[in-house]
Amino acid sequence: MFDIIVPIFNIPQDFLERALDSILNQEADIPYSVFVIDGTPPEMAKYDAKALVSSYGFTYLRQSPDHKLVGGARNQGVSAGSNPYLLFLDGDDYWYSNWFSECLSAISNSQDKTAIWSAALDTEYPVISPKTGTHYMKGVYGHYPKFSSVLETHPDYAYFYLLGHPPAPSATMIERKAYQSVGGYHEGLGIIEDTELLLRIVGDPRKVPIQERRHYEFIPAITAYHWIGSENTTNRGSQSGVSILTEDIDGFFKENSDLFLSLHPTPTPSDLPDGLPKGFYATVKGVMREQTILTNI
Repeated sequence: MFDIIVPIFNIPQDFLERALDSILNQEADIPYSVFVIDGTPPEMAKYDAKALVSSYGFTYLRQSPDHKLVGGARNQGVSAGSNPYLLFLDGDDYWYSNWFSECLSAISNSQDKTAIWSAALDTEYPVISPKTGTHYMKGVYGHYPKFSSVLETHPDYAYFYLLGHPPAPSATMIERKAYQSVGGYHEGLGIIEDTELLLRIVGDPRKVPIQERRHYEFIPAITAYHWIGSENTTNRGSQSGVSILTEDIDGFFKENSDLFLSLHPTPTPSDLPDGLPKGFYATVKGVMREQTILTNI
C-alpha cells in the first residue's frame, strides 16, 4: 500500500536507527516497502549504512549521479517502488506510532480529488543568542488552525493555502499517480523543493482549470518529530546542493528562491477567491518571503 522514501546524508547512526525503528513500530499492520537513498560521500561515512538498512529488511540505494539534490534522492526512491501511496521520512526525523493509522483513515474519508494529505509534527529548533549561546525551542510545525477552514470552503484553491502553510515531508502522504502526473520533484531546487512539488500537484488556479485541480487535506493529528538543525538531512549537504563548508550560502538561497518564484509567483490579493479568513493574504506573502531566505524545514 505504501512506498516509504527515506533520504539520508551524513546523519548520525542513532538518528537513522530511530527513523527506521519508527516504521517498524507503527500500530497499523499494512503492507509497505522502504527505500533508503544515501547521498553521503563514501569518504564521509562514519558507519556502514547499507548494512544497517539491510538488517531491517529494507532496500538501500546509493544516490545516483543522475538524480540531483534531495528531490532527486526522493525521485530515485519513488521510481524503485510501485505502491499507490507515497510516504516520505527524512532520515533525521521519526514517526509516532499513529501515522499509518491516520493515513488509512484519511484515505478512507477523503474526496476523490484529494491527492495530498499531511499532519502536524513536533519540532525542536535552535535559537542562538550572542550572550547566552544556543537554546532549543519546542513547538508544533504544520498546524495552522486560524486558516484551516480554507481547505473546507475553497478546496480547489489549495495552491494558495500551501504557498503560505507548507507541510513538512515527514508528515506528508501523496498519491503516486498524482506525483507521476507532474513528473515528481524538481531536481534543480535545493530548498523548498517539497512545497514546489505539492503546488504543481494541486494546480495553480491562475493557470489550471478547476476540473484539473487536486485537493489537499490536513490530518488533525501530530504524527512525527521533525528535526531542524544546521546539518539536517536536506540542509547543506550533497542532497541540498551546497557543501557544509560553502561560504556563499546567501547566493545559494537567492538562486533557489529566484527559481522557485519564477515558477510560482507570489499571488496578489486579486488572485485569491472571496471569503478567505482575514489576514490570509498577509500570511501567504509573509511565508513566501521567509521561504526565500530560510532552508527547507
